[in-house]
Amino acid sequence: MKDLVISAIANYLPEKIKIYVESLNHCGFNGDKVMICYNLPKETVDYLTAMGWECYGAELQGHPHMKRLIDMWWFLQNDEREWNHIITTDVRDIVWQLNPTEWLSQNLKSEIIVASECIKNEDEPWAHKNIHEGYGPIFWEWVKPHTIGNVGVIAGKGKSVKDLLMINWLVSQAGDVRHFTDQSSLNLIINNSLIKDKIEVNSDFALQVDTLTKDARFEKKTYSIENGIVMNGKIPYVLVHQYDRNEELNNLIENKYK
Repeated sequence: MKDLVISAIANYLPEKIKIYVESLNHCGFNGDKVMICYNLPKETVDYLTAMGWECYGAELQGHPHMKRLIDMWWFLQNDEREWNHIITTDVRDIVWQLNPTEWLSQNLKSEIIVASECIKNEDEPWAHKNIHEGYGPIFWEWVKPHTIGNVGVIAGKGKSVKDLLMINWLVSQAGDVRHFTDQSSLNLIINNSLIKDKIEVNSDFALQVDTLTKDARFEKKTYSIENGIVMNGKIPYVLVHQYDRNEELNNLIENKYK
């Protein structure tokens, strides 16, 4: 049974997704690749198709960050194929370094992993803002001591990832959708005792770059580069997320894929 990488983009030209698309091919991934497409120009669809992606158009209502959750679920629910692992990520600011199939086969210990930002909600001003904008203060005292999981990197067993997408969509719609509730809803879900034992907030699969500048980050505070690869100790990260927020990493990765 194959693995699947499924993502969603809106309005992008090929140059915005080149690093994501080409690095996934270069890392040796040989599973299926599906892109949910909102308002894409033909040249982007042609580029994705030439690079081995299946493209499915969807109607954009609201912000793509939230709409992607239900559209990816709808695709997975209605496609006859089944996948061993499903990986769903952001696109524009991710570079792949290792084959995710191999890493998940060797290291997945739970139903799902969500990338750790290695900082607690209470120590990250953006998390405070995001959760309060979406849901007000009602959940803050409960969620604030927990580590932030990033909605832009989720991977795990196929059926479980599909179900998480549905639940995340439903909870996101209970918030104030004038704001981005995809991440705040995910963090409410992954810390709920009914679900928490099925999800690992993991810091080895992906390097989350943005919080590297935060003093309150409690692990993976630094990184190293060996032969152009961003390392997690002696092992490469499967992917690097938000590399464009770090000048050294951005220059490294942009130059590699010129």
